[in-house]
Amino acid sequence: MDTSLTGKRALVTGAADGIGLEIALAYALEGAAVAVHGRSAERIARSLQAIESAGGKAVPAIADLADEKAINTMCAKALDDLGGLDILVNNAGICTLQDTSTMVPKTWKSIIATNLTAPFLITRALFSALVDASTNGRVIFISSIAAGAHASGWGAYAASKNGLNAYMHCLADELGVHGVRVNAISPGWVETKMAKGLHQGMAEDIGVTYETHYADNMRANMLGELLTADTIADMAVYLASERGRFIAGQTLAVCGGCVPGSGGGRAAEAGAKVAEGS
Repeated sequence: MDTSLTGKRALVTGAADGIGLEIALAYALEGAAVAVHGRSAERIARSLQAIESAGGKAVPAIADLADEKAINTMCAKALDDLGGLDILVNNAGICTLQDTSTMVPKTWKSIIATNLTAPFLITRALFSALVDASTNGRVIFISSIAAGAHASGWGAYAASKNGLNAYMHCLADELGVHGVRVNAISPGWVETKMAKGLHQGMAEDIGVTYETHYADNMRANMLGELLTADTIADMAVYLASERGRFIAGQTLAVCGGCVPGSGGGRAAEAGAKVAEGS
């Protein structure tokens, strides 16, 4: 038994770069046909080219995840293009680090909408297709160890990821009776555009150089190593394959042994950075 995904059909959200791109590429290399989501065709052009250059099959899936109608249209088109769906990866996410006193409601709503409401809407739109996939069906949420953050500035992001974990557990029961496995991957700091943007803001706030803060914080785990997006893709492949057939309703930390609950420093307040997940 191996990790082959030959004949499987997958949708990966937030696949323009970072973790989403690595998961989409890894799935394609394992034989899956992949619908690659992004807000625009321009944003995912590089992802589609990378998959096709590697000999994989990919189709575009365009939608603004703040728009319910666009989500429904995207899901319907993905089902039509792929001929059904076996694997859904809800990866797209955004993060703004601000304290309660400085965060405007619009920012809070945007984080919750993208990180929590959109995965629900996408999963609801694809629910019947996942039921049809039965024991081939997989739903994977990309959460974060920051769901357990106990640090100033992380409130909105932590709330969205905590909510995502709770929703995953309930969905695992709903879809489990149909044979579909539902899990979440909880990364620590991973080298992505989002991580770099957040560290820039934190470095400005605490008055240190970005390079030093990034180098030290990104390796603040038991292994002292820098996690890259392909390490998350490895777990996503495992969970989507027959290797992960007895894993359901779990939140699996892939963080090099970092300590859940540490926020990684205060957020910049006046000039907090808004970072987007892929």
